[in-house]
Amino acid sequence: MKILIKDGYCLGEEEGFFNLLIKDDTIEKIGKEIDDKADKNIDAKNCIVMPTFCNAHTHLAMSLFRGMADDLSLMDWLNNHIFPNEAKFVNRDMVYKCSKLSMLEMIRGGTGCFMDMYFYEEEVAKAALEIGIKGVIGEGIVDFESPSCKSAEECISKTKSLQKEFESGNIKVSFAPHSTYTLSTDSLKKIADAAENSIIHIHINETKSEVDMVKKQKNLRPLEVLNSLNMLNKNTYLAHCVASSKEDMDLIKQNSSNVINVPQSNLKLASGIAPIYKMINKGIDVFIGTDGSASNNNLDMLEEIRTMSLTQKVFEMNEKALNAKESFNIGINPLFKKTGKLKEGYKADIAILKLDSIESVPLYNPYSYIVYAANSKSVDTVLINGKIIMEKREFVDIDEEKVKFEVKEIAKKLGSIF
Repeated sequence: MKILIKDGYCLGEEEGFFNLLIKDDTIEKIGKEIDDKADKNIDAKNCIVMPTFCNAHTHLAMSLFRGMADDLSLMDWLNNHIFPNEAKFVNRDMVYKCSKLSMLEMIRGGTGCFMDMYFYEEEVAKAALEIGIKGVIGEGIVDFESPSCKSAEECISKTKSLQKEFESGNIKVSFAPHSTYTLSTDSLKKIADAAENSIIHIHINETKSEVDMVKKQKNLRPLEVLNSLNMLNKNTYLAHCVASSKEDMDLIKQNSSNVINVPQSNLKLASGIAPIYKMINKGIDVFIGTDGSASNNNLDMLEEIRTMSLTQKVFEMNEKALNAKESFNIGINPLFKKTGKLKEGYKADIAILKLDSIESVPLYNPYSYIVYAANSKSVDTVLINGKIIMEKREFVDIDEEKVKFEVKEIAKKLGSIF
């Protein structure tokens, strides 16, 4: 199967008006003139052609709890609302259907891959494979009984099983310890031993109160706990990192670990602003995620990237901090090999933004438009692995209305109005 994307303004290694020839799942050619015949032509005149976004931290099935418990502190939100409702309503069917809803929302905003942490992650993997989106799945590990596992040990064992069943080109499996405050040092050590060279995805330094709690529990700061157990390395992804000291940042840099900025959720829960501009200047690799819909309340990466840029300017009191192109590059920072670029030989994970909206006129700088003016409604077409998932704002092989209806039926049990 060959697809030719014609006459779009491409944000690749070279910027400008180019054609892209896709063969199967890969970008075969990029050039001004491509004479090859294609099975399908996509007219990208008056469009920006770019790599898809990567949502590096989310809890997809939590779309069920969107708008249910707003305007609360993190611990109140978790302990008095989220954890109790998860105990009652989270099951395989819920995770499958609600994750699928979130995947459609992400694709509609130009996202082509995600990193998830939740329960019944085999259902997340199944939904992702059906839809065609790339994903890193991680069974949430805690010391108390979760909806899908009775203990941390069971979650660790399950993660190993998920790796055997689902590790492929489009699905990766992480070890996903929830945090250093929901797991004992012994449990964290077992995770470290089991993970070996696997991805570790963990919430860390989300609030000052979390840091104080862990210091009281373990006599170390959260990142010091991970470092003492050799859990900080190039495969470690640290979500939030709001309450991070200079010493914390030094530990992250020394161990080549990755930070995931989650700005909108951190603002909504009044957790604070992560010092990611300082981290970037230290040479730390930074990703961005939306968190789950229960604390955001959407999965719009364009909104998230804009918020990241603006909050860093205020946090640093520096209008040059995290400019539009730097922010864009964080948004497409890849979790999968040969993705995140429009480049020959790379996977055809491509978003096409149509420039027919009022806010796109005039357009001098495509990065400025994407970061400061565009929104999810700007995204017209999305390809993942060379497959057209959405074209002209319509899903190609997915019954959107059925997906929405099924989640609404579940939500009625929680008191949803519609």
